Amino acid sequence: MRLLFFVLFLCTFQVSVAQDSVRVTFAEEESGEVFVKQRFVDRYENVFMTKVPTRHMLKLGLSFTPNYIFSVENTANNTTQVDAGYEYKVLPSWSLGAEMGVSGGWGGNAGPEGLISGKVYGRWYYDMRRRIREGTGSNNFTGNFLAVIGERQWGKEIVHNQLKRIGLEFGLQRRFLNRGRLELGIALYYQDYRQDGDPLLLAYEFGKSSRIAIASRTSMGLAFGDWKRQKNQPFCEILRCDDFVQQLWKLQWPTVYLSTDYANGNIGLGYERKLKSSPFSLNTQFSVNYLRIVSRDYPILGARHASNDYQLQSTLHLRYYTDQKRAVRQGMGGNNLSGLYVAPYLHQLFYHSETYFGEGKSKRHLGLGASAGFQQVMFGSAFIDISAGLSHNLLEINKNSRRYLGYFRMGFGLAL
Repeated sequence: MRLLFFVLFLCTFQVSVAQDSVRVTFAEEESGEVFVKQRFVDRYENVFMTKVPTRHMLKLGLSFTPNYIFSVENTANNTTQVDAGYEYKVLPSWSLGAEMGVSGGWGGNAGPEGLISGKVYGRWYYDMRRRIREGTGSNNFTGNFLAVIGERQWGKEIVHNQLKRIGLEFGLQRRFLNRGRLELGIALYYQDYRQDGDPLLLAYEFGKSSRIAIASRTSMGLAFGDWKRQKNQPFCEILRCDDFVQQLWKLQWPTVYLSTDYANGNIGLGYERKLKSSPFSLNTQFSVNYLRIVSRDYPILGARHASNDYQLQSTLHLRYYTDQKRAVRQGMGGNNLSGLYVAPYLHQLFYHSETYFGEGKSKRHLGLGASAGFQQVMFGSAFIDISAGLSHNLLEINKNSRRYLGYFRMGFGLAL
């Protein structure tokens, strides 16, 4: 009996072990299905609003254009224009829009001056339908475009002027977050320029009477439209809040104006390096401005006179980012090259003019001064730098130089 009980127990134990020890086998079979390559999904789609449908957009902001006349004593701010506009999507790939702008300042040679401009345009977002079809975009204003533009300008610079032109522009527009907007463009224009003023100045023409011209444009600011505001926006995806940034190469976005009688452009390069992990950094910048004017009637009727003006600037800042320690301590930011700053600086400027306003003149400024500003690096590949400063000239003062030289700058460019 005991033997029978032992045999039954042993059999029961083996069955229970077998239940806990299930053997699993794997087999592979060839499938006839064709796998479609997964499409690329833009990791910044929530930042650039690529999938948010939009048909109406009101724009407010600043436009940066080439400076027609530059010199040490010319403090006019005609290169920066305040503008407002409206764009409406007619079809997914087509839009219509209109803009008004105003600029002004005080020119040391000409007193108060400024321009009012108005333009209408039609845009073709040539890659929009493809993006919608592939699921990487929606019917909105984020994309690359070709545009037909009609524009008029009225105002007073060195002389009173009126400008009418029509052109073809290639550009890109990006919306970011709820209210951000950026546009870059370069256009080929056919234009008619009429001016009234001093006959001697009119003889020089400033070259802007050229029928054909190429001009660049940068515009950035706010956008308002028919989209739903997003919550919990990924600001740190843009600002790289927690990144430690040791150094930064900065390329100033160039401005260009080219025509047969007039050419103007500027570009700048900068390098900034943090002093170890402190809120101090050394920032050095170098920029070049070039201006060429051709007049057919000055100084002798029928003659052709060309002038070349250029301006070289270099600056060395010792920057102190005022809120960086507190931001790092409170976990609200990284130890990087973004934020409010104050800086003593050394500024060197050389300007040479062949124009009517300073023919044969060379002007120099070696200044020691102080500045304050705000810099923000975005996406790890772009930056904005807004600053103002005043420097005291260390060189001997003469009729072609000043004791003090101030500046206000808004820089936009690429972080290399």
